[in-house]
Amino acid sequence: MQIKTATLFRNKRENEEKEMIWKICFAMSLIFLAAGAVMFFYKRYHGKGGVRYLGGGVFLSAVSICFPVMHLTENDGFALAMSISQSIRMFVIDTGTSDILDVLQQDALGSIYIPYKIVVCILYLLGPVFTLSVVLRYFSNFFERLRIFFSSRKNLYIFSDLTEKSLEVATNLVEKDEKKKSAILFCNSNAKDDENVELEEKARVIGAILVPQEASRLHLKNKKRYLTYFQISDDEEKNLDCTLAMIDRMTEKNLKKYGATEQNITIYCFASGDEKEILLDAKDKRNLRVILIDEIRDSVYEHLYRYPLYANQNSTEKNGKLSVLNANQNSTEKNGKLSVLIVGGGKIGTEFLKATVWMGQMKSLDLEIYMIDLKGNLRRKSLSARCPELLQEDSDYQIDIHKGNIFSKKIELYLNELKDINYCMVSLGEDEKSLRAALALRGYFYRRYKKVQPVISVYVESRKKREAIRNLNETTRTKEKYYYDIVPFGNGGIYQSQQGSEALLIEYLGMGIHAHYCRLKKEDNRETRREVIKGYYSRQYNRRSSIAGGMHISSKLWEMGLGIIRVPENECEKKLFQKFVHPVNYEERTENIRKTCYSLEHDRWMAYVRAEGWSLATEGGKNIDDIRECYEQYCQVFKNQNYPDKLHPALIPLESDDPQIATLQQVDDMIVQVNKKLGLEYEPRYVESDEEVVDHIGEIVSGEWCGEEGIVLNGRVVQANEWIIADLGEILQYDTEILKRDEAKMSLEKRLALQYEMMRCRNGKISL
Repeated sequence: MQIKTATLFRNKRENEEKEMIWKICFAMSLIFLAAGAVMFFYKRYHGKGGVRYLGGGVFLSAVSICFPVMHLTENDGFALAMSISQSIRMFVIDTGTSDILDVLQQDALGSIYIPYKIVVCILYLLGPVFTLSVVLRYFSNFFERLRIFFSSRKNLYIFSDLTEKSLEVATNLVEKDEKKKSAILFCNSNAKDDENVELEEKARVIGAILVPQEASRLHLKNKKRYLTYFQISDDEEKNLDCTLAMIDRMTEKNLKKYGATEQNITIYCFASGDEKEILLDAKDKRNLRVILIDEIRDSVYEHLYRYPLYANQNSTEKNGKLSVLNANQNSTEKNGKLSVLIVGGGKIGTEFLKATVWMGQMKSLDLEIYMIDLKGNLRRKSLSARCPELLQEDSDYQIDIHKGNIFSKKIELYLNELKDINYCMVSLGEDEKSLRAALALRGYFYRRYKKVQPVISVYVESRKKREAIRNLNETTRTKEKYYYDIVPFGNGGIYQSQQGSEALLIEYLGMGIHAHYCRLKKEDNRETRREVIKGYYSRQYNRRSSIAGGMHISSKLWEMGLGIIRVPENECEKKLFQKFVHPVNYEERTENIRKTCYSLEHDRWMAYVRAEGWSLATEGGKNIDDIRECYEQYCQVFKNQNYPDKLHPALIPLESDDPQIATLQQVDDMIVQVNKKLGLEYEPRYVESDEEVVDHIGEIVSGEWCGEEGIVLNGRVVQANEWIIADLGEILQYDTEILKRDEAKMSLEKRLALQYEMMRCRNGKISL
């Protein structure tokens, strides 16, 4: 009797243990499934791929749900191994639900019998789904690699991440690539494909290739093509880290293993800040072209080149005609004013102001800059701290930073005090607020000026909003459209992506300035040209400084009645072009007037250097003795400027009537004397350098320095004579014909740009 009772008790306990195992495993299965789902949605919320977490949760849930079934006939260890095996079979569709459902014991499961069966069925359905997605991804990646192989002769634009920003840049590239010589490739696409289906669909519309690898792991051949990489994630720190890592990996030794070379690789790193520039410049980039992209600064540069500050300068001082340069003009004589109004002093407004200071240096026009901001006093202090000499009172330009609200009644009183405004830029941090201010200014200036309206530009983040702003218009009594002519601009990586626009010309002129200083000639060999290019991209500041010098060439030419225009590639277009436009021999045409621009180039350079935060190298005053004393302290370390302290001895006027202010030639002579005394070899030749830049503008623009093979810029080969210098009157005639012929099919952006180009030509046209 006791034995029977003990046996019954033991059986009862074993049944309870088995029932407990069923319940525990069922609970664990639900926990694993829920944990996988939670991680999946958590990762999606933070912009990362979470499919693997959901798949892992399903697998662990399947192991847990199968364990009690296997435990019926096996011990713990074998039961666990068989559960894992069964789960794997579940994922590869090598088993059915009957393998588990037929073994379930309703008596043992009790109330969880039906829920248990439901979970088993769900897991058997989910397993193959994940397997199918993995297989599809594998074949998708295989086909994408196949597309890369068949694109082996095309230039490649490779983006580190698929984002709204990178997609916008890629779309611009595709629109400009009329000959379809390039392909687009997005990396790390699978990391976010579960949430960015729409982005992937848009990417495929433009024919992009999507791969899961990192950009530097692709191992692409490039000896007969050009590779352009964009480190363009939303995290600037990540962009810089990845760029530095790419520089380390992409050595010539590593690249040769798969038939690649450094010389045909360009890397754009989307990041801003002086610290990032310092870190990038500290890296030996060898023959790689590494460019730091500050989207705000670059968009300001391109905007000011497309819509220059003097675009609508319609001076009436002399019989209604703009008197520009002439051989007898006094070096200090000005014929008019260039007044610029900046609304908003944030990063965009500050960058615009700094660019305006040097872009607005004109021989015939005085420069006045007015900024309105709610924190005007704070903006002035901040700007003075970063650029100590930018706001000095004895400069040849005027800057007034006013504290005020652009939407207040009082601000109109301030605007009434200002003289005629030629140019406005609005950036208040929010697109809608900026547009509202721009419209208010257009209304104000419409009431104030009836004939000549200032250019009003507005910084807008959204590309779609920019397109809408260009179309702002009202219907007149004659049923015609009256456009507000508000010019929107923004970032989105547009600067380096527009191969056929100002972006390429800006880079080309910057390289031309650098080639001029390096004395690069047409007959120089490939190795010499390669070293010059290497020097141009070695330091970000050097490249940016050359670009500033190149951009200002247009201003100098405009004051001479000349302009830069690109020769069309299409033969039909070229015939029309040659009918109206003829190249000008710059050296002969400007022989009697270009000398008036010698001092202008030095003024432009000083304004740019001050905007970059540099100050005069002196122990106090501007006399030659104080400058000499400061120079002697660092000349044995640095041959010219003091880089750590941002001090330069040449921040002094070309000419001066004040004996307490040194001239540029005096500083030049002083440096030669000090160097000779200390046994150092260096002659700065500051005066001659400025003169040579002006004298050789024709060579810089013509591009003879490109050589017979040409030079690669922005992913394409640029040849000599792609751009020419021509008379503004002839450019105006050609633009008028183009507008007349294509206005109906022309985009609003192109129409607006062409109209301002015609205005610029019309106002700068002179008879010599």
